[in-house]
Amino acid sequence: MASNASVALLLEDEPLISMDIEMILEEAGFAVTTVMSCQEASDWLANFKPDIAIVEIELRDGPCLGIAEWLVEADIPFVVHSGEPASMYVGTPFAHGRWMGKPAEPCELAAAARALLSPY
Repeated sequence: MASNASVALLLEDEPLISMDIEMILEEAGFAVTTVMSCQEASDWLANFKPDIAIVEIELRDGPCLGIAEWLVEADIPFVVHSGEPASMYVGTPFAHGRWMGKPAEPCELAAAARALLSPY
């Protein structure tokens, strides 16, 4: 992987799903860090800043509302990858992300991440 690869933070608590998405993102040229809890995400974000994030709303220790708020405040684009309908999260920080229903094809997530990094 090139040292100038975009960094993707993957928030996903299901190991098989995270492995699939991580592999696809890496094949798409991203350097991927995967976390399975809000606490892990907070700890990582205290030291690093991703270029993009793929966010599952419910992690092992609950909903990651605080992480979504941080991403919005830091102007980090993100994809929400959730089985919940987007209409349930209108008016929340999750509404700032590009919504992709679960299950989504991992290659579609990679394409969405690339598109958010180069919107023009």
